[in-house]
Amino acid sequence: MRSLPPAALLLLVAASAQALALPAAEEMTGSPRFMVTTDAASESRQVRISPGLGTLFVFDTPVQREGVILAQRERFRQASLSEDGLVLTLLPLRELSMGTRLRLTVRFADGAVPASVDFLLVVHPQAERQIEVFRLPRSGESYKQESEAAQAESQQCKMQLVRERAECGRPSGLTGLIVLRQMDWHGTRARFIEEGLPLGRGEPFRTQYVTSYSATSGNKGEEVVRLAVDLQLANNGLQPWRAANAELVGPGGRWTMAVWSPHPIVPGAWGRIVVEVELPLAELRSGSHVLKLWDEDGVRTATVLGVTFPE
Repeated sequence: MRSLPPAALLLLVAASAQALALPAAEEMTGSPRFMVTTDAASESRQVRISPGLGTLFVFDTPVQREGVILAQRERFRQASLSEDGLVLTLLPLRELSMGTRLRLTVRFADGAVPASVDFLLVVHPQAERQIEVFRLPRSGESYKQESEAAQAESQQCKMQLVRERAECGRPSGLTGLIVLRQMDWHGTRARFIEEGLPLGRGEPFRTQYVTSYSATSGNKGEEVVRLAVDLQLANNGLQPWRAANAELVGPGGRWTMAVWSPHPIVPGAWGRIVVEVELPLAELRSGSHVLKLWDEDGVRTATVLGVTFPE
């Protein structure tokens, strides 16, 4: 069997590759295609037009007879919609200047969503002679069904919340602390520190009106103590700061605290921060504690020194 020359083999391979790369019949028009969906309904699709040359818009969904809104209609010799509403023909006048931009809005006739599509017509030396527009409609009834389903889910969540609250039967406020045995007959003790406490060296903060709290209880079969610190913190730095994490370090150990800090503290302003922790009473030791506060990124810290709790 004779072997083909290298040049003939190269031509054969190229022809085979071209045959494999041929598009399907419906993809051979070469026309730009726009897919109109609910999520992208507000986008303006850019289309090139040229003076004296016609451009066809071919739709897969009929357009309203009065649903073609063309800016500066007088600058077009023709702007007509076919009888079936599927083909829009635009023929600009020859006097149009290059770079001119004109708005075109097309409204569909079936009442589904998205109801319209916007185009930005740009005068260009090379016009796009045919534009194909495909639409993935969503009916108004489907939106209604989705809304009703969301309302039903919301109502179900509300009922579930009511049931859980009724099952828990846990009152709030001081009554809740007593019923949940989070406060005994000693009550909640507080220590108000009139003067601000010192902070770590070089930290751009200042404290004022620091109050510490402690409350003991016999929760879960062992004596526990709840500690809290309520303080005003001034931000003397150059950027807003918000406490996101806290840790209490003392003679008995170190504990992670819950943080309440509703708003970032802007430079030159004061902000309120409340932290709280529950720990076994046996771990608590009298003496001075350090309260460490840091932001979400863990970069900027505020270290409050000399925190003590009432006994």
